Amino acid sequence: MIVGAGLLSGFINTLASSGSAVTLPLMISMGLPATVANGTNRLPLLAGGLAALYTFHRKGVVDWRNGLILSAPVIAGTIAGAALASILDAKTMGWAVIVAVVAALIMLLSNPKRFLRDAAPEGPRIVLTTAAVFVPIGVWAGFIVLDSATYILLGLVVVVGYDLIRANAIKSLFVVWISLASLLVFDVEGEMNWRVGLLLSVGSIVGSWAGGLLATKEWAKVWVFRLLVVVILAEIVQLLHRFGMLRV
Repeated sequence: MIVGAGLLSGFINTLASSGSAVTLPLMISMGLPATVANGTNRLPLLAGGLAALYTFHRKGVVDWRNGLILSAPVIAGTIAGAALASILDAKTMGWAVIVAVVAALIMLLSNPKRFLRDAAPEGPRIVLTTAAVFVPIGVWAGFIVLDSATYILLGLVVVVGYDLIRANAIKSLFVVWISLASLLVFDVEGEMNWRVGLLLSVGSIVGSWAGGLLATKEWAKVWVFRLLVVVILAEIVQLLHRFGMLRV
């Protein structure tokens, strides 16, 4: 069951985002404290990110130069976010997640066509202001990771000017840095279950590899966008139910 959850999570994470919506509830239902589940989740993210990045690299769609430049603000924000997660209470974290997920859905639906277009004709716009956008994204990724990939895609497509295929490739690079940086912080804090994390990683590698192959297909853009919307809507329902705001 754990390996299967890792596989599904890796596939969703690589194609769109929010695969953590599969793994985090599973670990909590198994009896892991929320803080340990949050930390343990970074290991399959790292494994899956590496597998997806390798697949994208083999397909020749990774812009390594700009990806490495933009990695610096992402890493800095991630370290700060992981440290922040260890000092905030669960209720505050919960409301932060709800606000972030709803905001991501609004931004996705406000102009869907920008996710389906080709790359900006003038090419990627890497300046100080666009790089600065990825600092708060890194903070959120280090804080709780859920939906951080959606914000990464928004930043790369809307702000920088990539098409969805190349944005997904650079997203995988960011996921590697985010997972590694936050993993180190959570390990120092003793908030890791390595056995569960390694089992999840086995599935995540396979799922991420398969997701990477599909994500490089031009025709898959529209399905990636639809998957993003469906996953985020499911998250909103789940979160509202968890906090007692939705009764079924």
